[in-house]
Amino acid sequence: MEITNENQGDTPLLTKQDLALASFALAETFNSYLTAYNEEDYEGATKEQMERSLDQLRMAFIKYDSILAAMNKEEDISQETTEENDENQDEETPS
Repeated sequence: MEITNENQGDTPLLTKQDLALASFALAETFNSYLTAYNEEDYEGATKEQMERSLDQLRMAFIKYDSILAAMNKEEDISQETTEENDENQDEETPS
């Protein structure tokens, strides 16, 4: 058996673009299901199963969106800290 991605460095990291794409795909799937639900076309499922699927899709979207928001917030804080450090170094450097 061949082992792939033995080094974690060989595996690309999850990016904000990946999360945004996943969120978009979930939103599109949710909208498709919602349209079918409103037309009472449960696609071979019961009404309760369709409602449960809609709830699960909504929760998954919220989770992805929350992770993306946290990544953005962390990036903003990191950038602010870097800017503050740069400003402090400028003040300490004698002219």
